[in-house]
Amino acid sequence: MNNTDISILSKGKALVSTSGIEVYIKEQLTIEIQRFTTTNVQLMIDKIKTERTKVNLEADRIRLLKKKELLDRQKKRTSSRNHCDEYC
Repeated sequence: MNNTDISILSKGKALVSTSGIEVYIKEQLTIEIQRFTTTNVQLMIDKIKTERTKVNLEADRIRLLKKKELLDRQKKRTSSRNHCDEYC
């Protein structure tokens, strides 16, 4: 009994399946490798963009915290001056 099936994919590129194992011809493997490489590069680009965004968000958070601290100090100074003007 022979379990070999041959199907034509496109332009003479055949996929041979033997007992559930797929055998690709060299052209198909090259195309698959190129596709995976392209996908991998895009994933790396996305990761770099995500890391850059995280760094920028952390920088923004620190900048806003410093600004908040400055505004809190100014508010306390203004508040203590107003208090002194009323009660001193």
